Amino acid sequence: MFYKKNIVLMNMLIISLAISGGVIVSACSAESNEATPYSMQSINKKMSNDFKLIQSAVNQGDPQAQFQLGSMYENGEGVSQDKTKAADWYRKSAEQGLADGQNALGKLYFFNEELEPVFNESVKWFEKAATQGHPEAQYHMGFFYEDGYDRSTDKDKALEWYQKSAKNGFATAQLELGIIYHEGKWVNQDYDKAYKWTRKAAEQGDMEAQYNLGVMYAIGLGVKQHYAQAAMWYSKSAEQGYAPAQNNLGLLYHAGHGVEQSYGKAFEWYGKAAVQGDINAQINLWGAYHLGIGVPQDSDKADEWYQRAINEGGQEAKDIIDKLIAEGKAGIVVQ
Repeated sequence: MFYKKNIVLMNMLIISLAISGGVIVSACSAESNEATPYSMQSINKKMSNDFKLIQSAVNQGDPQAQFQLGSMYENGEGVSQDKTKAADWYRKSAEQGLADGQNALGKLYFFNEELEPVFNESVKWFEKAATQGHPEAQYHMGFFYEDGYDRSTDKDKALEWYQKSAKNGFATAQLELGIIYHEGKWVNQDYDKAYKWTRKAAEQGDMEAQYNLGVMYAIGLGVKQHYAQAAMWYSKSAEQGYAPAQNNLGLLYHAGHGVEQSYGKAFEWYGKAAVQGDINAQINLWGAYHLGIGVPQDSDKADEWYQRAINEGGQEAKDIIDKLIAEGKAGIVVQ
């Protein structure tokens, strides 16, 4: 889920931040809490594709092998995919106290539509893993406390779990904290902290965080405005296929901010985002073909992207285009 605020301007970059698939939480003093160090147990490379070897360890009651066998059944690696068997083996691992098994069981019950949702069980196992310092489980606990589900919402506890997860290096939690401090809905708005956490996630390769960091550099949010840095972070995100970053990188090439001006490259990046369904990029392609910017003028192509933008963006897209036509502008649409 992404929060998108479409803004139409000429030669300006005003861009909203992306929100990940998690949740937003509120302010409290929980940031001072220390996170519990945790080293996640990765799949044993020597055993990962050897069913017989794993089965032998499983027969000896090895919880790590049980977890690995559950992973194999969940993903259909070396065995036929079977989510029910995956849950059974994750449970055996979880009951022996392996945090990875507890977290995996919680995810399987909560997110997997092939199994009957067992919400209370899901939360129970996430909590057991989280209290052992498992960063992903800590993030999920923040998610549950923020949204409530079968419990009362508790923003303070939500923030506490997000902080622990982020300090344990979980990029999604770091991204969330960046958004939390940017929006200031439950905390005192703090762009410096927004930048700090967003950068941590971006440096781990999170494409949404890289996009958000590009936004911060583009408009000087929590950091001095620096278009070249904005272009660099947009590029990292765009190369991972994130459409809003592709569109905004096109904008920088269009305007020549932080990069050498190139209408051709602007058109290229608009195209990459547009084919993914990015409405703003589709409108930008309409504008490019409409006025012949970065590509030969082509009324038929302009009409094609006009229709696609309208079909996918509805009345909002039509209003944007109508306004740009009335003003005699191709338009630069940003996210």
